[in-house]
Amino acid sequence: MHPLPRFYLACTASAIAVAAGLVSAAQVAPGAEIASAVPAARALSIDELRAMEGSQRFDSTRLIVKFRSDATEADKEQAMRAITPTSHQRLRGGRQDRGLAKVTDLSLASESPQARAHARAMDRYELVHLNRLWSVPSAIAQLRRNPLVEDVQPDWMLQLQDVAPSNDAAFTNLWGVQSAATSPANAFGTGAAELWQQGYACKTTQPVYVAVLDTGVRSTHEDLKDNIFSNPGEKGGDGIDNDGNGFIDDAKGWNFYSHSNNTEDDHSHGTHVAGTIAARHNNSLGVAGICGDGGVKILPVKVCSSGGSCPTSAVLEALSYVVDLKTKRGINVVAVNLSLGSMSDNVNNNGIEYFQAARDANIMVAAAAGNSAANTDARFMWPANLDVENIIAVGNLKQDGTLSSTSNFGVTSVDIAAPGTGIYSTVISSDSAYNWKNGTSMASPHVAGAIGLYRVLHPAATVQETRNALLSSAAVEASLNGKVAGSRRLDVSHWAWGKATSFQAQCGASLTNRVGLWIRTTAYSDGTLRTPLAQMGTALTITNAQGGLMGSYARKTDANGQVLWSFSGTQFPWGSQFSVNVRTDDGGSRNYTSAELGCYASH
Repeated sequence: MHPLPRFYLACTASAIAVAAGLVSAAQVAPGAEIASAVPAARALSIDELRAMEGSQRFDSTRLIVKFRSDATEADKEQAMRAITPTSHQRLRGGRQDRGLAKVTDLSLASESPQARAHARAMDRYELVHLNRLWSVPSAIAQLRRNPLVEDVQPDWMLQLQDVAPSNDAAFTNLWGVQSAATSPANAFGTGAAELWQQGYACKTTQPVYVAVLDTGVRSTHEDLKDNIFSNPGEKGGDGIDNDGNGFIDDAKGWNFYSHSNNTEDDHSHGTHVAGTIAARHNNSLGVAGICGDGGVKILPVKVCSSGGSCPTSAVLEALSYVVDLKTKRGINVVAVNLSLGSMSDNVNNNGIEYFQAARDANIMVAAAAGNSAANTDARFMWPANLDVENIIAVGNLKQDGTLSSTSNFGVTSVDIAAPGTGIYSTVISSDSAYNWKNGTSMASPHVAGAIGLYRVLHPAATVQETRNALLSSAAVEASLNGKVAGSRRLDVSHWAWGKATSFQAQCGASLTNRVGLWIRTTAYSDGTLRTPLAQMGTALTITNAQGGLMGSYARKTDANGQVLWSFSGTQFPWGSQFSVNVRTDDGGSRNYTSAELGCYASH
C-alpha cells in the first residue's frame, strides 16, 4: 500500500499519471474525503497521447470514462454519442452492458453503507468503444471539455512482472518454501516446508479460493488439476447461465481478455503463479505450493493476452466478477493475486473503488511491487500502491536474503518481501512441465498462498486481522532496511495450526549483572493454564512507546512449553518504556506493557 491518506470515492489522479511511467522504455510493468496532501496529477497533453499511438501502451479502440456522480444516463449518452458507434458499456463483470459494479448487483440490504457507496461510485465508470473515425487522443480531447466527465483515460495495457529466468542448477530446490530448519535448508524461505516437517497439512472441509488474475491457468496440469476451482452453480457446456451471474458456462472461471469461458493459459505466467500458491503437496510429483493439500483452490481469471498485455478494464471487470462470486454465489474467495502492473510518476487512483469493494467482501490482494528497480515511495505502482488496507505490495527476495536489484523498493510503499528469484513452478509446455522464473510476479503468489493458508486456519479472520497477522509474523532482515517497510520478509514457519491455546509471559532484568533482559513465554493447552504445550509456535515483538518496532523473536516452545528471549544491554535501551506482544499458534494475541511486566527499570 502507498503511504497516502485513504481514498474512498476519489479517482482524480488517473492513467494520466500512469503514462509518464509508460513513456519510458525502461519500464517492465506497466470517512470519505479527498486529502489535500495528495500531489496533483498532471494531465497528459493531447500531443503526448498522440506520441504514444502505435506503441501498444494502450488499446486504440476504447476508453475508460468516469462521470461525475450527478451525471444522468441521458447526460452520458449525449456526451458519447459522437465517439461511439453504439451505446457505451458500464464496466460490469461481463454482461452485455459490462461494468465493474452495478448498484443493484452489489447493494444488498445486509451490506454496509460504505459498501453501497463504493458500488455507486463504481457504477460511474463506462467502457467506451470508439467510432472508427475517432482516435484515442481526439476522443479524450472531446470528453475533457464536458464538465460532467470527472476522468477519462485510455485503456492502459498493464504488464506481467516477471523477468528473465536463471538456469543455475541450484535453483532446482524449492527454496521459497524452506527455512533454516528444513532439509534442504534456506534461512530466507517462507518456512512452509517446516510446517510440513511438523506434520501439518493445509486441509479443510471448506476450501478457500485464491483468484489468479493473469494469463490463465493450465487446468489439466498434473500438479494443479486437483486444486482448480469448479463452479458448483454452473453446468459447463450447456450454454446456460445456470448460476445467474451473467456468465454462460463459467465452470472454471472467466476470460475477461476475450470475454469467453476459456481460462486456459496460453503464456505460462499464470500457471507458474498458480503452482506457487497451490501446486499439490505430497503427491510424488513436481513441486508443492504454499497450501497444496487441498485447503486452497485456484480460481483462474484470465485478464491478459498470450503476449502478456493486460488491459486495465479487464482487471477491473475481473475484480467485480470475483466479488460477485464471493458475495452472491457463496464462493469463499479470500485473496486475489495480481502479478502485473504499471508505473507512473504521479499518484494513480484509477479504479480504487473496485479494490475497496474487494476489501468490503473480505478479500485480500497480493500485488507485485514491480521490477523497475524504482523507489515507489517517490513513484507509483498500480495497483500495488493503491492505498487500500487489503492490498499487500510484495518485493522480490533473493536466496541470500537481499532484495533483488530489479525489484521496486520503498520503506513505506512495499509492505513485505517474499521469495521471487529462482522460483521453480508449473508451466504450460505439457501437463508435467516445470521451469524457473524470476520477478515480483513470483514473489506475490508466495504472499497470496500465505493469505490462503491463514484463512484456512482462521476462517473468520477479517482483512485487518489477516493483514496484521501477515506483517506482524514477518521475519526482520537487516538487509531490507531502507527498502521494505519494517525490513520484513514473509515467514509462516511458526504460524497457527488451530490449536486451542492460552499463554502467559514474564519479563525481567538479569539477576546477575542487569546488562540483559529476558522474556519468558509459556503456552498452555487451554485457559486453565495447567498443561504446557511443547513445540508450540510463539511469536514475540517489542515496540517502543511511539509504536516503533524494536525487535522480534519467533520460536517453538521447548519441552516445558516455554520460549526464552534474551536481549543484551547494547540491544535494549535501559530505562525505556516498551510493550511486548505475544502471539501463539491459535492466533491469540495480547499486549503486555513494560510496567505490567516489570521490565522498564533503569540501569
